[in-house]
Amino acid sequence: MDNELNEMKAQSVAWLKNNLNFYRMDSQTIEVETPLIDSFGQNIYCFIIKKDEYYLISDGGWFLFKLDPDMSDSDFYNQAVDIIIGTGFEIDEETGEFFMEVSIDELPLALNQLAQLQVALSYLK
Repeated sequence: MDNELNEMKAQSVAWLKNNLNFYRMDSQTIEVETPLIDSFGQNIYCFIIKKDEYYLISDGGWFLFKLDPDMSDSDFYNQAVDIIIGTGFEIDEETGEFFMEVSIDELPLALNQLAQLQVALSYLK
């Protein structure tokens, strides 16, 4: 075994554990504060909602609103929708919420993808 690599991995896992925060909002909803920062210098948040046999992960419907509150920039909105759908997420076009239904095993990867998607979208505006 490579002790240096093992130490790097252990330190990285510890850092992530200390910088990825989960908060229970109610019996079915968990807010996740990620260590990722958007183009405004703010932390990225994701939401996990327990459904019957799956979890819905979402931006909570606020991210596109944050970038374009009055939804006046149709070019930005259309480009964002194309990117959201292209990365495997669905979007509720009435609320602007983007989301994905996943199993508990798929949750960590989907949270990572959702957080990175929000960072990328923040640089479009």
